[in-house]
Amino acid sequence: MLIELAAGNKTITYGKLNTSSDSGYDFQDPEERELFADDIRDISQNEVNHGRPPLGSVVVYKSGSVTKEILESLFEMCQELYDLNPETTKPTNKFLKEMQLKCHEFWKDTENVRQFGERRR
Repeated sequence: MLIELAAGNKTITYGKLNTSSDSGYDFQDPEERELFADDIRDISQNEVNHGRPPLGSVVVYKSGSVTKEILESLFEMCQELYDLNPETTKPTNKFLKEMQLKCHEFWKDTENVRQFGERRR
């Protein structure tokens, strides 16, 4: 689902992703919301570890932004992949938009989807 969103230049809110993916997290429980965010971070970390942009960048809050903690986590995991310099690049909403753009551009390429996308069942 995240790959399809990225390929379509779209983002999705945490709540809508939870509901549409039938992940079963109870967002009324703060612990479960945190666990869901951890899962998204793990997906992003896996992507970055394999040289791909962080898919979690397309998951946002209703405002279209994310928390400072999420921005810092994205920055940290992308620092080496994109040779980010903390003196010139800051974990801000501008940085989030740049990561979303990288994600969109990467997944628009049908060869990337074929090679790295969701496995066929």
